Amino acid sequence: MSLIVHPNVGFTPVTVVLTGHLSGVDPGARNFCHPAVTWIRRDPGRTENDASMVREDPACLHDPQEVHVPTSFSKTVDLYRPGAYLFRLIVEGKDGAMVQSAYVTVEVLRVQ
Repeated sequence: MSLIVHPNVGFTPVTVVLTGHLSGVDPGARNFCHPAVTWIRRDPGRTENDASMVREDPACLHDPQEVHVPTSFSKTVDLYRPGAYLFRLIVEGKDGAMVQSAYVTVEVLRVQ
């Protein structure tokens, strides 16, 4: 799982786009058909225990023979406070198996 952010530096307020890419999973893997996705965000000055999480649990609403494994995930976030933000993406299969990205950093600068 890789996660990229664009832009990774900007002046407040800044809108960033997070894009995760899932690789190494068989396109026919029923376990990752419409997986749960969790976006983790650590604001400046916060610890890992204080991180916010947004979980998306899409359901498979199609014929069981039609497996669709998404390989790309994206989220847009507006950041208003200066400082370093950390983001991570976790993708979870139906059996609880998780694939997670490393943290990526977004540096938000104050307008002088």
